[in-house]
Amino acid sequence: MNSRMIIGALIGVGVLVQIAIGESGFAAGSLQLVHAAIGILGIFVVGAYLAVGRVSRVVTALTAVVLLVTLTQVVMGMGLMRWVELGIGLRALEESHRGTAYILFILGLVVSVVAAIQRRKAEKKP
Repeated sequence: MNSRMIIGALIGVGVLVQIAIGESGFAAGSLQLVHAAIGILGIFVVGAYLAVGRVSRVVTALTAVVLLVTLTQVVMGMGLMRWVELGIGLRALEESHRGTAYILFILGLVVSVVAAIQRRKAEKKP
């Protein structure tokens, strides 16, 4: 297992933990700061994934999209915590934040599949 695979697995686990915390309701309660810290840390972990070796341009581009969506997710979370004013109602912001979590999960799966395909193609070349 190389460092890119380990970081990718860490991202996947992080997204699942974040979804579990959010859907359980603890993100608005006792685990609010933990949820926020994991989200902010996620920016750096996705950035590390982007920086550690490039499998292909497609994987790099998809990872850049994941990074932008992660940044958006963190900003929405800050809006929910009222750290920043986004000019959107809390209910709409909460629904957007929840939906974006699932988008991140799906994007992570797509990046993983595309990276695996690209890795296999690279291994087959003489």
